[in-house]
Amino acid sequence: MGSEVGDPVSVRYVGGGWNDDRTRRAVEVLESESAIRSVQRSPTTADAIERCASVPVDCVVCEFDAPAVDGPSVLDAVTDGIPFVAVFDTGDGSRATTALERGATRTLRRPADATRWPAVLVSTVRDAVEQRRLVEHSGDAEKRYRSLFENNPHIIWEEDYSASKRRLDEITARVDDLEAHLETSPEVVRELMADIDIIDVNENALAYYDAPSKEALLTNLDRVFTDAAYESAAGMWLALADGERTYRWETVGRTLSGERKHEIIELNVPAEYADTLERVYLTAMDITDRKRQERELQRQRDRLDEFASVVSHDLRNPLTVAEGHLDLAMEDCDSQRLADVARAHDRMRSLVDDLLALARDGRLVDDPDPVPLSVVVDACWDSVETGAAALVVDTDRTVRADEVRLKQLFENLIRNAVEHAGDDVTVTVGDVDEPDRWGFYVEDDGPGIPAEDREAVVDAGYTTVESGTGFGLAIVKQVADAHGWALTITECEEGGARFEVTGVDVVSLG
Repeated sequence: MGSEVGDPVSVRYVGGGWNDDRTRRAVEVLESESAIRSVQRSPTTADAIERCASVPVDCVVCEFDAPAVDGPSVLDAVTDGIPFVAVFDTGDGSRATTALERGATRTLRRPADATRWPAVLVSTVRDAVEQRRLVEHSGDAEKRYRSLFENNPHIIWEEDYSASKRRLDEITARVDDLEAHLETSPEVVRELMADIDIIDVNENALAYYDAPSKEALLTNLDRVFTDAAYESAAGMWLALADGERTYRWETVGRTLSGERKHEIIELNVPAEYADTLERVYLTAMDITDRKRQERELQRQRDRLDEFASVVSHDLRNPLTVAEGHLDLAMEDCDSQRLADVARAHDRMRSLVDDLLALARDGRLVDDPDPVPLSVVVDACWDSVETGAAALVVDTDRTVRADEVRLKQLFENLIRNAVEHAGDDVTVTVGDVDEPDRWGFYVEDDGPGIPAEDREAVVDAGYTTVESGTGFGLAIVKQVADAHGWALTITECEEGGARFEVTGVDVVSLG
């Protein structure tokens, strides 16, 4: 019928004639009940059989032993799955048993004293219909679950950890340090893994593990699990011992054809199985391509770092020699041309320093520390030639960052403001406190950056100042990217340049 649990119920009542007071009262009670949507009467067996076939309802109530009713024939005419309540006035129970054997959902004995009869009848009808609907919907839910399970783009394992849980509890009870025990006795992890009962694995796993069938996969798990997989599983058992219901880790598996697969495994224990671990779901995601790209990227960074170091060394040495000779020449001769050479040397040294910074600042920040912004900003202001420029620090915030690279970010933003806005510029550092957008900003009251140039200014080599290297804002962008931060260039209320750094892990709001 497609009805939802709790929807009003339609009923066909098959019984004696309308002159039967009890029949009339039963129908009236059903019609007055808010949970009953409609009641259709059939006073005879023939009418009931005809209408049961043509007018579907949610439930049939039949006075099984009424004079004008052949209860078994009506029951045979009812569509399979429609709840059938057989009502009896007399009998020793054998006819009720027969009705149940032939498919009746419920049987009722109508007492001579009908005071409670209407409420019992209504309750029985509702219970019979709701029971059927629950069965139907649980079947639909199971079908939806199986479809999601089998067609999920990830690899899903459905497993029973109850035996492993008992072993884990026994181990935890007798050792003082479970982590140390698993580390010194790696065979324990293998024993815990061996106790797992794998209930099912979805279809996507077959292509992933290069298995012809689920049976082939489940009978060859020793070829799937690598030593690295067993080693990485120790953390999962520690999490389960601590009562965790979710855990995520990275490991290496193998297909049946021998190909190594880098995977991220995510464990989830439904709340109802938290105590027994009778149902545990593991989702595997293939990150083999990502790991390959990471390795290639690391190789490129290593080559770039090596190149930068070689170039830096090969340039610094002759530059130092040239600067030494220039100093001696300037002692013997006062010439503007020598001053021009000195400025050229300074620019070359700046280029070398920025080249090294670009090569090294792109590395991801793995272990940031708490860093007070105001302390870092003050230190950077002292290390940059700012002339008559002014600094306003409007933050007490502490963030997680690599302090050395965070200083490079601030130094370059301060230097950029002074170079482009002049020595009388005011540089302000403050907090970004927008919803889902936490961080800090650096702005100045200079001429600002035209909207059409804001993307280009962070490109290496882009500069509008003759003495600039064009690397300053590129370094700022690299430092932000290395931390996983977002850099936005806009303008402040005074029209000057404003650099917003968001996505920052804020330790203290000050």
